[in-house]
Amino acid sequence: MKRLASLLIALVLLTSCGPFGTTPPTDQPTDQPTDQPTATTVALAPTLTPRPTATAAPTVAPTAAPTAAPTSEGPTATPRAPLTSAERDELFNDVWQTVNEHYLYPDFNGVDWAQVWSDFEPQVQAAVSDEDFYTVLSAMVEKLNDEHSRFAPPEEAEYEDAVASGTDTYVGIGVLTNPEPGAAFVTLVFPDSPAAEGGIERGDRITAVNGEPFNDTGQIRGPENTSVTLTIETPQAEPRDVTLTRRPVIGKITPSSRRLPNAPDIGYLLIPSLWSDDMHTLVVSELELLRQDAAPLRGVVMDLRSNGGGWRTVLEGILAQFTSGKVGDFFSSGEAYALDIEPGAEFAAYHQLPLVVLVDAGSASYAEVLAGALQFAGATVIGVPSAGNTETIFQYNFDDGSRLWVAQEGFKLPDGTNFEGAGVQPDIVIEDDWTKYSIPNDPTILQAIDTINRKAGN
Repeated sequence: MKRLASLLIALVLLTSCGPFGTTPPTDQPTDQPTDQPTATTVALAPTLTPRPTATAAPTVAPTAAPTAAPTSEGPTATPRAPLTSAERDELFNDVWQTVNEHYLYPDFNGVDWAQVWSDFEPQVQAAVSDEDFYTVLSAMVEKLNDEHSRFAPPEEAEYEDAVASGTDTYVGIGVLTNPEPGAAFVTLVFPDSPAAEGGIERGDRITAVNGEPFNDTGQIRGPENTSVTLTIETPQAEPRDVTLTRRPVIGKITPSSRRLPNAPDIGYLLIPSLWSDDMHTLVVSELELLRQDAAPLRGVVMDLRSNGGGWRTVLEGILAQFTSGKVGDFFSSGEAYALDIEPGAEFAAYHQLPLVVLVDAGSASYAEVLAGALQFAGATVIGVPSAGNTETIFQYNFDDGSRLWVAQEGFKLPDGTNFEGAGVQPDIVIEDDWTKYSIPNDPTILQAIDTINRKAGN
């Protein structure tokens, strides 16, 4: 089962490294091999290449993405033909061999990767369905325990692509949520959705559905043109019931901005994810809007809390509005290359303004690189330490529609600081739970306002 070139490669051509060319892995025979595989690591140097086309040899898209795509109410997976026994064997060996050749850590993060093959091969043979088989592959990759590398079954890979491209269309109310005990915390409301029209906002909690306590997002789902009544709790406000009618929703993840109501000369920029492949372009549009207010802009608060990361092109595009030059180095086992940033369209307007970046334990991956690089360039970071999970993962697509993400690169600042395992350390620590407050009363934002006022000389 040969890997196919990533459909998302074009996104990477804007990066400093470009796509990586690799040679196909050695395929194990479809029956049980005579010899156990031997774990070795091959480090490949990044090269610039022209726009790639699909070839038999895999082409890798360098990305850093959330541990999983954000959770919404849908969509429905595309039906697929069952895999044959030979196809399962070949995919199992391809997944194992891809990790074997390209993993960032020579010691496989303390895992005996050859033994993992021996442990999981009998489970592959015993799988009674494709679902069971994909579960085995997922469990095998999870053995690396790096919180980044993962195997995505076809339906999950399809959903990732839809979310990244903003074409995730499904029937629902239009929210992304994080599960909490007894509630769903709303991290994003899609534009022009029933939820947006019903006044639901980021930071709200869904605590009941049709009068029943909330258990999972399945309670929110339902057929088109049917209604659902949600009990909504907004921080520092009384609970309220909102009745919405389900309809087709485009799951487009977007940033948002506003002038802060208690500091109208300070802009607030929320970047909920770097996963959408045009997020950097949308951020530039929001920065333009912030400047159009009559009051001169004296500073910006960039909110990266609960941002799980995303694409390198998005990282670079946002950095380019606030800083330029070398901001750090990507490295693999034996190779390193600089992340150089060219000034973006809004650089002249924003690179000298006081900037505060908000992070929390949910800020991960390239959101951490974004925060840390801006901090190195002079921004003030406020909140609590970020997740400390900053490996760059590379995307390998297989012809059954499944996908493997492999941690292949690390990142460090020009001074050598590596956020992996440590996170971005705030300049000012605010431990209050921001999800319990409205924006005007959020202690972290209040501290950000005070910081900008001091930097601006007020």
